[in-house]
Parts: sequence; structure tokens; C-alpha cells
Amino acid sequence: MAISKDSLRLLVTLQEQDKALDSIQHEIDAVPPRIAAVKADLENEKKAMDAAKAKTVDLEKKKKSKELDVAAKEESARKRTGQLNELKSNDAYKAMQAEIAADKAAAADLETEVLIIMEEIDKAKAAEKAELAAFKKLEGEAAGDLAKLEAVMSEAKGRFDGAKAKRDEAAGPVPPDVMKVYNHIRSRGKPDAVVPVVDGHCGACQITLAPSMLVEIAKVKALVSCESCQRILYKPEPAAQAA
Repeated sequence: MAISKDSLRLLVTLQEQDKALDSIQHEIDAVPPRIAAVKADLENEKKAMDAAKAKTVDLEKKKKSKELDVAAKEESARKRTGQLNELKSNDAYKAMQAEIAADKAAAADLETEVLIIMEEIDKAKAAEKAELAAFKKLEGEAAGDLAKLEAVMSEAKGRFDGAKAKRDEAAGPVPPDVMKVYNHIRSRGKPDAVVPVVDGHCGACQITLAPSMLVEIAKVKALVSCESCQRILYKPEPAAQAA
């Protein structure tokens, strides 16, 4: 593929613009994962807060159930006490007293369980309050972090649009057939599609180039690609000449 020295210079300039674009794009691409991480932390804290609240609710339900059991046992003891005078035999009287005693003992045990649950509720409420405070704090911090990240994203996108305009301007004079090869190389994950020859080696993969290839590169009459990595090769101009 024929090429001129000017076209090659344009291609090198274009690559510099593309590198600048790539750098900004990396900045932009890095923002969404950071936003997701902030939101994930906030969601995890919310789950912890909800779990603490759910524990308090469960303990309150458990306490209510035990209190109903206490009331049932106390009611059973009252009913049986009222039936004592109706009993005719001594054995029946003693049996009823034993049942009353069992009801009262069961009620006492249940009341002890209620007291233990009440202590657990106090601890659960304290934990719930702490989780709420932690969530509110993180929520405020997250709002600030998200606002900053959105600002970073917006600023980077603004720079990207500006760099893209310069890049498109630089791409305009590059011959279409040369541009096609350049874009193809970049599309294969090689952002450095155009590389200099360094001491007789490819500036990218470092393979030693054949003397005949070095001659062709120096002529700048045709597009020469590295046989190993397929990148476009060029011979750097002396500093004084480039200036």
C-alpha cells in the first residue's frame, strides 16, 4: 500500500490524539465501578439496618407470644382454684392442687423468659439505633461521593468531546486506505498501531527486522507492517529535522 512521508506523519499525529482519547476514556470507564461500589456499600448498610429492625420486631412478637402464654397459665390456675370447692374426694382435690401448682410454675418460668426477652429487646433497640445512625451517616457521605463522581464523569466527558474533535480533525487528511489498516490494528487491542523502528527492531514486539524491510521503511514509499505483531512501522526522524 503506497504511502507518503506526510501521510505517515499525519498517522503518528493521529495516534497521539487517539492515545489522549484513550486516556480520557479510561478515566470515564473508571467512574461507574466507583459509583456502583458507593451504592453497594450504602445498600449493605441499609440491609444491616433493616436486619437490626427486623430482629427487634421478632423479639417484640416473641415477647407478646410469651405474655399470652403467661396469661393462659394464670387463667388456667384461676379456673382450677375456683373448682377446688366443687371436688368431692381428697385425691381429686390433691390432683387439682398439683395442676394449679404446675400452672403457676409454668407461668413463673414464662415470666422469666419474658424478662430475658425484654433485655434482648433493649439490646436490639440499641443496635437498631446504632445501625440507623450508621446508615444516615453513610447516606450523607454517599450523596457527597456520588455528586463528586458525577462531576468527575461530566468533566471527563467534556474533555473527551474536545479531544474527539481534535482527533477527528487530525484524521481528516489521512488517506482512507491507510486509515482502514490503522483502525483494524487498533481494533485488535493494539492502541500503539504505529511504532518506530528502534535499533533495527520493532518498537513494540522487539523482533529483529530484516535488512530489506529496514530499507523499505526508510524509503517511505509503502506501508510496512511488522511481520510479528502487524503494527505499522516507521523510521523516526532526527530531532533537528522533525523540529
